[in-house]
Amino acid sequence: MRIGDASFFRIVDRLLSAGTTRTPRTRWSIDGVEWDRERHSYSGATHGFTIEVTTGVHARWTLRVVKEYWRDGRGESTRDLQWAHVEAGGRAEIVEWLKRQERALE
Repeated sequence: MRIGDASFFRIVDRLLSAGTTRTPRTRWSIDGVEWDRERHSYSGATHGFTIEVTTGVHARWTLRVVKEYWRDGRGESTRDLQWAHVEAGGRAEIVEWLKRQERALE
């Protein structure tokens, strides 16, 4: 698994779903990582978008995951993007933490 590949996002999606109940949470904790979610939206006559920024902070690393949802003026989806960035710490430590979480979710 590498940060940003399909398997990475499958694990991240399962972990981040902890904050997307009926009433989305903006802060929660998973196994020593504090997660924080911010959501930004715009809706206009010709287009709209929602950007969701979720940041995980561990004592040794920080990971930012961004999801973008773009719509046309009728509200139809035109493009969805997702990307991740290591803000601090080592990629290998983050991948190892994610692998442990994946095993725990099974």
